[in-house]
Amino acid sequence: MAEYEVDRYTIEPVEGDDQIALTIWGTDGNKWEYGIPFNRQSKRYTFEEVDVSANDFGEDFTDPLVDEIEALLDEICD
Repeated sequence: MAEYEVDRYTIEPVEGDDQIALTIWGTDGNKWEYGIPFNRQSKRYTFEEVDVSANDFGEDFTDPLVDEIEALLDEICD
């Protein structure tokens, strides 16, 4: 596990694109930005860094984050 934790994060749709923007700020002052592309018809998304996120920030952060991504996709795609 890394020497830092998540301080805060945002997750939001990218206007005009089939992508979700995820920004994570760590307690060490670092910021990570991810673009998560998705398909509106299938609601499938590509977030290959999810394993890295779990390793860096722990599954206690990543598991609920995945749930949030999927809930946002449901909202966007309906």
